[in-house]
Amino acid sequence: IWGRPVQLAPNYHCLLIDTEGLGSAQRTTSCDMQIFSLCILLSSYFVYNSMGAIDEQAIDDLHLVLNLAKHIHARSGSEGEALEPPHYFPSFLWVVRDFHLRLVNEHGSPITERDYLESALQPVPGHDEKNSIRGMIRNLFPQRDCATLVRPVADEADLRRVEQLPYESLRPQFRTQVEAFVNKVYAALKPKQIGNAVVTGQMFASLASQYCTAINNSAVPTIQSAWASAVQLQLRSCLRNAVQEYQRQMSEEVLKHLPMGEAQLRDVHRAAEAEAHRLLEEPGFDEGDPKFAECRAELAEKLRQLRERAEAENAEASRRQCQGTAEELYSELVEGKLSALGSYRSFEELTQDWDRLRAEYLRRTAGPAQADVLSAWLLQRMTESMQRVHDQLRSAA
Repeated sequence: IWGRPVQLAPNYHCLLIDTEGLGSAQRTTSCDMQIFSLCILLSSYFVYNSMGAIDEQAIDDLHLVLNLAKHIHARSGSEGEALEPPHYFPSFLWVVRDFHLRLVNEHGSPITERDYLESALQPVPGHDEKNSIRGMIRNLFPQRDCATLVRPVADEADLRRVEQLPYESLRPQFRTQVEAFVNKVYAALKPKQIGNAVVTGQMFASLASQYCTAINNSAVPTIQSAWASAVQLQLRSCLRNAVQEYQRQMSEEVLKHLPMGEAQLRDVHRAAEAEAHRLLEEPGFDEGDPKFAECRAELAEKLRQLRERAEAENAEASRRQCQGTAEELYSELVEGKLSALGSYRSFEELTQDWDRLRAEYLRRTAGPAQADVLSAWLLQRMTESMQRVHDQLRSAA
């Protein structure tokens, strides 16, 4: 993997993977096939390069595609089944370096690089084996294109040290073609997908690990099995993140500010719940996937439990606050006067103190216990105080 990922957009990075060439003297054909298969499995855009022209030799060099079906299965037990290229295979770009031909058809009319590729992939009479390769390329890579590059320098001595030469010293035509090639690649890039689901970084690492394990164990990589495991891993990660985000919001906005009104707590819960579901659904999982439905149901259940726990803590905090405030205000505004005979000269004075107590109580308290304490505990004390004032006034008379 070359250097750091190239960020193309928010949450969208490009990884550049280099096979270091196929057909090396240091590698066997089997090793080439494994690397080729791995790149096909992991890529959303596959760039293949050759020298000179797309001729019979260049076609023959791509003979590895004939064995792809043997080395990659779509699902367990699918040996011999046709792969589904649009779902599993990357787009394909054939880059021809040191290209020396004119881009014209048999009539001498100009053609595009893509036209050149399509012409080269048409069957040639008498070349059945190479025609099989041509047909396999067409079938496996329905999204395909071509780019041509002339030799970067004319002088052979310069060519041997071309990597040391300043870019500006290279042939203008080569520089123009390189820039067009780069633009073509970035314009065609898209996120790696399996089915309709985008592969995240974590899922990519999981897929790569499972494919390599299968290859190293001389097994055939199975796309759907590896994908199911990667999806499950990502789902569990998203579920954890979603629950943690809900807990964070509820802690910051509810648990640190108890007690609070039920409507306020409900609003915070709904906002935190919506964000949790957004995090779970963000990778774009298939909503018809039973595992996704299972995770979504599990998230809903976890959030329900956390909400009920927050509501219980709020109710208990509200009960303690309301009872404590009620007792404090009763002692401060009413009980002291009741203990001093003659402090209340009429029921109206007592009622005024109770009105002050009620207003201050409502100002200081919050939560679900507010009304219950007011209607039960304070009502009982009010009745008792009325009886005591009545007795005091009658005794004074």
